Amino acid sequence: VAHYIRSLGLYRTKAKHVVALSAALLAQHAGQVPPDQAALEALPGVGRKTANVVRAELWQAPTLAVDTHVLRVSRRLGLARGTTPRAVEAELLKIIPPATRPRAHHWLILHGRYVCKARQPQCQTCPVRKLCPQHGVTPTGT
Repeated sequence: VAHYIRSLGLYRTKAKHVVALSAALLAQHAGQVPPDQAALEALPGVGRKTANVVRAELWQAPTLAVDTHVLRVSRRLGLARGTTPRAVEAELLKIIPPATRPRAHHWLILHGRYVCKARQPQCQTCPVRKLCPQHGVTPTGT
């Protein structure tokens, strides 16, 4: 497996997790990906973020995965004040309607990757600039 994912960072560890995850799915879940959050997180290499992504993508579960981009954008736009992914997730779940949560992760992550970048935010071309508390000011400390 490592040979096939060599271009990824930490590919050796990820390869071990993929093999162990596959074995666990076969042994514990008849080869099926479980829809339950706790069951997913119990699988090798699966944490809260991955479990949320899987549940949102496979079952359109009204959940939201928070990665570094979602955390940064949510704080900059004033959608959340939390400093941890778990805290930001809880805040976002309160304000984002359940029907849009599976897509909201993608909207926020793409905005964070291409517009609201960590080091050089593109405030001048930001489509939500008028809604942003920073409004053209380079954010610091987030």
